[in-house]
Amino acid sequence: MEGSERQDAQCWRCAAAVGAELVCPRCEAPQPLPPGSDLFAVLGLPRRLVLDGEDLERSYHTRSRALHPDRHQTAEARARQLSERASAMVNRAYRTLRDPVARGRYWLELHGNPLHLDNKEVPAALVADVFETQEKLEELRTSPTPGLQDEVTRTGDALAARLRGLQEDLSRLYAGQNGDGLLGELKRRLSEIAYLRTLLGDIEAALGDGDGRGPHSRH
Repeated sequence: MEGSERQDAQCWRCAAAVGAELVCPRCEAPQPLPPGSDLFAVLGLPRRLVLDGEDLERSYHTRSRALHPDRHQTAEARARQLSERASAMVNRAYRTLRDPVARGRYWLELHGNPLHLDNKEVPAALVADVFETQEKLEELRTSPTPGLQDEVTRTGDALAARLRGLQEDLSRLYAGQNGDGLLGELKRRLSEIAYLRTLLGDIEAALGDGDGRGPHSRH
């Protein structure tokens, strides 16, 4: 019913048919977001884990230009309000979907299984690394020595390489079955990525680089 209603949607300003568009094709007025719109729909993209990068960029820039508040600053109040709301949602969709990790986490949320749900334990594949690294960090905090700093740095390098490998492997996982039937595996890998990012942040802080912009930055 909702999809049918949206196909019949009309522009609030000129009554032209707008369908699922966020901008009226006749008068270019920003339109309300359809109820329950997900971030894929906001950018007019198929709801898939595998996305074409060029399609994503093209869709984002087209919508960003059409909805930017500067473009509607002299319009009526409703147009300005809708422009700000839709523009913010387009930016959020772009930030989320262009990042494979953020996209995966959002995919879990869409399927009612967010990363934090029933996910309080350190991933089994990381238990030994987490325990060993935290021991080194505690020793570094209490008895810092150049040799121990070098050892912790090497540990961070190894963990950063592992993190990059996990992030790159997400693309292969996505391409396998578009995430269908792989929610458990996706959650496991994203959990490892989250813990590695946290661990690398702890290493940076212990080495005196707590601003998050060092060689092992989580961003």
